[in-house]
Amino acid sequence: MPPDLQRAGPQPIYKQIVDWMRQQITSGDWPEHYKLPSEIDLAAELQVSRGTLRKAILELTADGLLLQIHGRGTFVSSERLEQPLAERLLTFSDDLIQRNIPFETRVIEQTVIVPPPRVASLLALPPGARALCLKRLRIVAGTTYVLLHNYVAYDRCPGIETVDFAQARLFETLEKRYRLELDWGSRYFEAQSANNELAALLHIQPCDPVMYMQQIAYLREGAPIEMSDMWVGGSYFRLSVTVKRSKSGGLTGDIYDYVSPRGWETSRQG
Repeated sequence: MPPDLQRAGPQPIYKQIVDWMRQQITSGDWPEHYKLPSEIDLAAELQVSRGTLRKAILELTADGLLLQIHGRGTFVSSERLEQPLAERLLTFSDDLIQRNIPFETRVIEQTVIVPPPRVASLLALPPGARALCLKRLRIVAGTTYVLLHNYVAYDRCPGIETVDFAQARLFETLEKRYRLELDWGSRYFEAQSANNELAALLHIQPCDPVMYMQQIAYLREGAPIEMSDMWVGGSYFRLSVTVKRSKSGGLTGDIYDYVSPRGWETSRQG
């Protein structure tokens, strides 16, 4: 039922709508991912102007309770951090910023090294070539959510080890300071259990579940520029994907790999 708005009361109408929407969300009447009616329909139901309604929606979006997706509508945000499976080359910080979630970054290592063979191979580096090694923690509302290990081909961004990555963001630095055109990336997800070191950094218990993600980012010219390992506590993280019904009757979406109990791999369309 729509709220009984007090149009002659001391509280602005849009604030009354904010309070009503907040109650709908906290009570569970509007659960996570609930799609709100269109602004036209909801404004008509509440008998207010679209401008008044939009002001209320923007306030709740700024508070992180609502999420607006261009061309799709307004949704109730998830309490957990969700990472798109394969839509755009967004970093974890990009996603937090788009959702108006404040965070802080703690750098635990930042140096130029000759990387391990696995990293050198994934970055297509010749023997002896160097890479930036950047290890950070992402902290949201006092909780450590993410451990990030980034490796960047150093010959494309000399001097990057002097950047203050407690404040600066890596991809933004590559694009704006070094004029590199990041184009696409590949991601690989795996469920793991936390070892002692990882558990201590994420403030969880050893053997607790974590989500591991490996990412390789490529330049427009096709060369790999960045490789990263990321670990998130399993209770804080969920993957999300949008799929669309095709005219032929199948579902089109993201392509992902899975490993069977016997160890063979295959790809399947979502």
